[in-house]
Amino acid sequence: MKQVLRKSLGGEGVESLPASGRGYAHVCPKCGQALTLHDLRDGDQAYWCHACNVGHRASDPPARAFRPLPQAG
Repeated sequence: MKQVLRKSLGGEGVESLPASGRGYAHVCPKCGQALTLHDLRDGDQAYWCHACNVGHRASDPPARAFRPLPQAG
C-alpha cells in the first residue's frame, strides 16, 4: 500500500512513496542501478549512484527510487 507524503514540485500531481521499504530495492531514479549509502558530515545519510554521479538524502527519497523486489516476503 502506498502512502501519499508530499506534492510533486514539477506539477505532475502527487508523488507517493511506499509505507515501508520492506520488499523494495533502493535504486537510482535515472539508471535503475543499486545505490550505496553514505554518511554525511552533518550526521545525515545519503544514497549515491556512482554511475550517474547523482544522489539524494535518505530522509528525502524521490518516488522513483524504489523498485519492488521480484520475490518479497
